[in-house]
Amino acid sequence: MIYLSICTRDKNSRTLLELMHYSNLYKSSSPEGGMEYVVAYNASSIYEGHSNNIKELEKRATPPKDDDIIVLVHDDVEILSLPAKFAWLVSLAKKPGVGFVGVAGACNFTHQGAWWSVRSLGEARGFVWQGKDDVSMTPNHFGRPGQVVVLDGCLIAATYKTLKDIGLTQPDYISSGWDFYDIHLTFLAHYKGYSNYVVPIMIRHESSGLMRDGWYQAKDEFMKKWRQEIPCKLPVEKTHGLPK
Repeated sequence: MIYLSICTRDKNSRTLLELMHYSNLYKSSSPEGGMEYVVAYNASSIYEGHSNNIKELEKRATPPKDDDIIVLVHDDVEILSLPAKFAWLVSLAKKPGVGFVGVAGACNFTHQGAWWSVRSLGEARGFVWQGKDDVSMTPNHFGRPGQVVVLDGCLIAATYKTLKDIGLTQPDYISSGWDFYDIHLTFLAHYKGYSNYVVPIMIRHESSGLMRDGWYQAKDEFMKKWRQEIPCKLPVEKTHGLPK
C-alpha cells in the first residue's frame, strides 16, 4: 500500500485536489487498488502535519504495515508520472538499506545548505518541472538519477518502518517548523546508515523556489548542529543508478 501524506493550509488548492484525484485514479486502475491519501489541514508545523497524518493512518481498521510506502508530498505538487510507474519508483524505498527516495537532491552536501548549489559541479541529481501550470512550467534538470546525501522535500518517500526509525518529531535545534525539514530528515537517514536515492519521478512543482528568512535561520541552526559532518560527499561510483 502507498499512502500520500499531504499538509496544506488551503483546502481548495488545485494541486491538492489533483493529488487526491491521482490517488483515486491509481486505486481504480490498479488490480491492487493500493494508494490512499491523508491530509492535515492548518498544522502548526510540517512535522506536526505529517505526524498527525501517520497517527490517523495508525487508527484505521487496517493500519500501515512496515513495508508500506509513505509519501510526504507538498500540496503544490502535481504528479505527472503514470500511476503505475510512480508506484514502482516510490516502492524502490523497500529495497534493503534504502532510506528515502525523491525527485531531486545532491550527492555532495556543503556548508551552503542549498543542495542545488552543486549542480554546476555535476553533483546534483534529479529533474523537476517548475511553474504554475502546464503552459508556463519550465524544466529544471539537475542530473541523472542516483544515490544522494540529501533530498528536496517537495516529494520524498520511505517505508513506514523507516519513518518510525527516523522519526517525524521536530528537532530541538531547528526553530522553524516549516524550513529545512527535508534536509533534517534525509541527512539523518544518511547519517544513520541508510542510502537515499533520486529516482525519475516526474512532477510539476508550483513553488518558485525562493527561500524565506526562516530557511536561512534553519540552515544556520542545522550547520551549527552538524558542522563536524559537513561537507558530506558520496564516492563518485555510488552516485548513478537506482537501488538494487
